[in-house]
Amino acid sequence: MELDLRHLRYFVAVAEEGGFTRAAARLHMTQPPLSVAIRQLEGELGLQLLDRTGNRVELTPAGREFLTRAKSLLRQWQLTVEEMQQAGWQEVQRLVVAFRPAVCHPLAHRTIELIREKFPEYQVLPRYVQWTDQTACLQAGDADVSFVLEPADYAGLESVTVAMLPRVVCLPSAHELARRDSVSIEDLSEVPIIRPAGGSPEWSDFWGGKVRRGTHTWKEHPTATRIDEAIDLVALENAAALVPASVIAVQHRQDVVFIPVTDVPAARLSLAWREGSDSESVRLAVRCAQAAAQDPAVRTLFGRPESTGTSPAG
Repeated sequence: MELDLRHLRYFVAVAEEGGFTRAAARLHMTQPPLSVAIRQLEGELGLQLLDRTGNRVELTPAGREFLTRAKSLLRQWQLTVEEMQQAGWQEVQRLVVAFRPAVCHPLAHRTIELIREKFPEYQVLPRYVQWTDQTACLQAGDADVSFVLEPADYAGLESVTVAMLPRVVCLPSAHELARRDSVSIEDLSEVPIIRPAGGSPEWSDFWGGKVRRGTHTWKEHPTATRIDEAIDLVALENAAALVPASVIAVQHRQDVVFIPVTDVPAARLSLAWREGSDSESVRLAVRCAQAAAQDPAVRTLFGRPESTGTSPAG
């Protein structure tokens, strides 16, 4: 048998009232179960706490010591309950949101702000990832939701589209095309396009210049592992990089320019989560991401999403 606070309260009542009859009345119970509970307490402790003589009971030396300790434990328990109630304590729930800062700012930042404003009981933790980790962090359990820029491997995941990102080309400021309002694929045919290294072949093709099936429009490509590295190479090697338009919000440089490309499709940006994990935290993350995408400051860089993907229930 395991002792609990009930046994302590019963013992204190019997000790203070000097007998089972008055203690039972004080506890609003009958005497037999009270006697059984005290016997259980003594049996568990292996000690005689009460000397039962006639109609009254007396505390044994062990009983007097145990009474002091039992009262102290009950007082401490009551103080703990009162302090927690007065503090209005709520269990902190953790939500890890993964994103690539160079791509998802300000959408991811606004999403996190909305979650914190509307659901203060959540501890929202940002997790910064590279393009090779945007879905891997979910599959490894390192994030609850992740902003994923396609193309991506969604095996074991569910997702909902939150925005469409136009693709732009980053060129050196001194390049002959830098003064154009827009360019086409053909315009870029003589410019070396930087390819992302370390991702899937689909990712490398989509962001590195293979824009039509079976056709490589651009010449031999230098490679980069991060967007900031790619932009550095643009300036240093007189090259070009195909990037999401959202990059413009975080890149403030004088040596490069960003120009719309007229004949490449936009890239889909989704919020993804592990398949089957349609928890309340996932549902609120989806709602806040969709709301953030409608913010005027965000919509200037992020296009309207197509109605694709799987929204969690609720």
